[in-house]
Amino acid sequence: MAYLGASPPAVFSAPTKDVFSGDGSTTIFTLGKSAGNAATIDVFVANVRQEPSVAYTTSDKTLTFTSAPASGTNNIYVINNSTVIGNGLIPVPGRDSDKVTTLTVTGTSTLTGNVTAGGNISATSGNIVAGGTLSGVTTLTTSSTATIGGDTAISGNLRSDSSADGIQINATDGSASNAGDLILLDGTDGSATNAGSSLLYEDETGDPSAYFEGNNVNFSAVPTITDGALKSAGRETIWVPANAMYGNSTNGAETAQVELGNGPELKTLDFDKDSDEFAQFAISFPKSWNEGTVSFKAYFTGNSTNTGNVAFKLAGVGLADGELTNIAFGTAVQAEAKAHSGVAYNLNITRESGAITIAGTPVAEEYVFFEISRDVSEDNFSADALLLGIKLFFTTNAGNDA
Repeated sequence: MAYLGASPPAVFSAPTKDVFSGDGSTTIFTLGKSAGNAATIDVFVANVRQEPSVAYTTSDKTLTFTSAPASGTNNIYVINNSTVIGNGLIPVPGRDSDKVTTLTVTGTSTLTGNVTAGGNISATSGNIVAGGTLSGVTTLTTSSTATIGGDTAISGNLRSDSSADGIQINATDGSASNAGDLILLDGTDGSATNAGSSLLYEDETGDPSAYFEGNNVNFSAVPTITDGALKSAGRETIWVPANAMYGNSTNGAETAQVELGNGPELKTLDFDKDSDEFAQFAISFPKSWNEGTVSFKAYFTGNSTNTGNVAFKLAGVGLADGELTNIAFGTAVQAEAKAHSGVAYNLNITRESGAITIAGTPVAEEYVFFEISRDVSEDNFSADALLLGIKLFFTTNAGNDA
């Protein structure tokens, strides 16, 4: 490019000034900024310019006089020409050779437009603030804060050398109403085989609330989903009403429907107060069932004001496809005996039983028979117990049955 007059310099500097007061004995003074050498500063004592390397020497920010300057107020001043604020030619659109290959910032650099760099951008002790975009940057280094208002294309890695914080992405627009705000990870390290690659979300206290690891999303607490649904593996329940059960042929509980005059009519199984009676039901657990133990709670009432305890037990047996159905139930497990409220037809709920091991070969999606009984030797409720139903607890190892 042609210039009218001399070509502009390749290096730009901003002189700084230091002022001192001599006392006739002090020879050493501290400059505000480092001096490259004695020749890069101009020193004046009582308005007389001093000879570099003869009247004074420099070392970093230290100015040392050969002889102590005379006493006087502000009679020493120094012009420091060593502070470089630009290195390279002024960029000219369309000329790649004029791009800045290395931009080093020691304070704060504010860029209101776009920056295209063929090399590195480094801030050693300040901030990088760009209102536009950064592109073509292979390495972006800052010891403080880099703020970019536009899009940034990074062909290499974006990482933090700090073991404390890593890379933080803070957005007040991260609310559910701002669905357009996304963090997109694109790369080979986003695969399930790279279990060490994690995306960490922090809550308002700075503690990790969720992170990805391999194929798993780990939460520090149960998440709340405002819109939509999130289902994970874990504990599930099945409600089995009494009218879905049937009394055994021998010593079976009898079906009883109770009309109270107000509210719902009760469909129950009547378990006798004087002898053990039994009822059965069957279910097919979902595919996601872990085929482990189960437990239950019994819901019952009674037409009595007696406050004695009622004891229900449950046993199970699983049948695989093609198996003979004549297989004995497993060991019956009792829900802790529950004291009746003493009010006729009040609802009573037992505590949850211990773990029930299902006999046979229980397999997900196949048939499991259960037998519920009242063990009168374990209770002292002097009236029939009317079973309303049971809540069955089991565990899944998948979020769905896919």
